[in-house]
Amino acid sequence: MMKTLLRAALCSLTFLAATAEAGDKYAVKAGTIVTMNGESIENGVIVMEGGRITAVGSEADVKIPWDAEVLDVPDLVAMPGFVQAHATGGMDRSNETIDVAPFLQISDSIDPVAFFFEECIRWGVTTINVQHSTNCVIGAVGMVVKPHGMTVDAMLVKPRSGVKVCVSPKSGKSRATQMQILRKTFGDLKRYLDGVIQQKKDGDDTARREALYQGRELDGEKAKGRAMKGEGWKVDGLELVPRGEIDEKQEPLLAMVEGELAVYINCSVPMDVPHAIELARDNGFLSSTVLVLGSSCWKAADAIKAAGVSVVLNSTLVHIERDPVSGEEKETFVPGVFEEKGIPFALSPVDNTTRGLWYQAAVCVGHGMTRAEALAAVTTTPAEILGLTGRVGQLAKGADANVVLFSGDPLSVTSFVEYVLIDGKLAYDRSKDVRTKYLLEGITPENTASAAELDEAPTDHNGSSGEDDDENKDDENKDDDSKEGGR
Repeated sequence: MMKTLLRAALCSLTFLAATAEAGDKYAVKAGTIVTMNGESIENGVIVMEGGRITAVGSEADVKIPWDAEVLDVPDLVAMPGFVQAHATGGMDRSNETIDVAPFLQISDSIDPVAFFFEECIRWGVTTINVQHSTNCVIGAVGMVVKPHGMTVDAMLVKPRSGVKVCVSPKSGKSRATQMQILRKTFGDLKRYLDGVIQQKKDGDDTARREALYQGRELDGEKAKGRAMKGEGWKVDGLELVPRGEIDEKQEPLLAMVEGELAVYINCSVPMDVPHAIELARDNGFLSSTVLVLGSSCWKAADAIKAAGVSVVLNSTLVHIERDPVSGEEKETFVPGVFEEKGIPFALSPVDNTTRGLWYQAAVCVGHGMTRAEALAAVTTTPAEILGLTGRVGQLAKGADANVVLFSGDPLSVTSFVEYVLIDGKLAYDRSKDVRTKYLLEGITPENTASAAELDEAPTDHNGSSGEDDDENKDDENKDDDSKEGGR
């Protein structure tokens, strides 16, 4: 009897282990796979395990594990999830009220259930770099997230993805005032570092006591000092100061100057570009700078090329201006200018609904760019800008298992996103999208009827609906039955 019970227990444990493993393995069989890592694959297979892609290839070359859950969709087109290199949605507010706020974290403002993230995943965006908007001088530290998860930690892809800096003036400021604040901020950083180094030389332990008072950790790497690095100005003696003792308001600025934190500089017009490049070069973060450009900034493309930085274009892909003499309108296809000069660029959506990243890539193809170039601007190039090359933006072994399945050509207006897998798990199924069903088919989701719809329901002479009346009759019949049973 005991042997039988032990055998049954072992069988149960084996079954549970196999079930757990099966839930972690997923395979997709698609009619076409656009890998963004070489040629497309017809009748291909993608195998995922532990949130990563373990194999991609044709059905003949890839073996699907026996315990993997399989999504067999031979009529659909698979491609990597779109990557948005710069976004300002998903937060409780897009700007802070103070001018210089790099000591704050955007993670504290992100709302995981924001409609912004729902729209992103509905249109195939699986990686988003959230940064502050343009009405700031220096914003909070941003982060890269996926639009799926009930907590910020569950959404996290890359913490401390960069800081938004604006040389274009915020509301109520001139360009001169904006630049004065920026120069003063980094000047104050240098004076602060000189001061804290001098304190250490004098035996003054104020910085350490202040760090302990604020509850900062002073162990491990935080307990060590190191010489200042970077390509701009430097202060001597910083190796005397444990990095954990650096004031929290100054630490992100120091990380920017040392090239350890990416900087996204907003330039709304061409005249802002030289200021942005000067600021970045003088403070040593030019190599880690990405310019976020307005549509007319194509005019500064030569200066951008010389600086060797990547750019994020805004949603206006065709810049139109009127000749002041002839009055004729001139159109310039903005991505074409940057493509011709060999400047890496990422696209931004017009909105996150019908004119998302797929739409922008399709517009680029319509203006003469190749499909490969257009798709790269919404997958591999933004992945490179975010420092996530090899992880997102392509379907390859070792990459994050973020797969989007389209009903047809991903750049066709008649195609829809049917499924989205994030980290190897099904995160979106269009057949179960209640909002889409309501918009396209008029099907009201359960328990979401409006007050107006409830008012239109048929009622009896007592003002109750027919459904309620039936329920009342059922209750009356039950009462009669109970009375008869009691007699």
